[in-house]
Amino acid sequence: MSFHNGFFHHNLQFSRTFTKKLNEQLAKVDLFHSQWLIVYYLNQYGCSTLVEICSYLDVEKPTVTRTVNRLEERELIEQVPGKDKRERRIQLTESGVRTFQEAKRVVEDFEHQLMSGLAEEDFEVTQRTLIFLKEKLKQS
Repeated sequence: MSFHNGFFHHNLQFSRTFTKKLNEQLAKVDLFHSQWLIVYYLNQYGCSTLVEICSYLDVEKPTVTRTVNRLEERELIEQVPGKDKRERRIQLTESGVRTFQEAKRVVEDFEHQLMSGLAEEDFEVTQRTLIFLKEKLKQS
């Protein structure tokens, strides 16, 4: 199968535009996409280390550390003492949970609006394709 039709180029363009538009929406709750990813992760998985977050997001530790520091300054997350002092464990604060709930509504509205008009079968095929490609990338 040939992808000379620009499949991956279109995917990169979509990703960039999606992130830009999502940032515009998340501004309503004073978050950026990168911050939302960490707030979302902590809400889903609870108290975590930076290494766990980096692994999940497939992002370098310095990038996650900078974003976590900003969230901590805003008192949306807090450090939790752990057994190993070298390990930095964090969790959402009460304010962070409220921000997650507000941001979740904003993101769901944005995604719903974006997906309107797309046939369910097209959505399912696209989702399966992206999952398949992501798994292949993990293997290489």
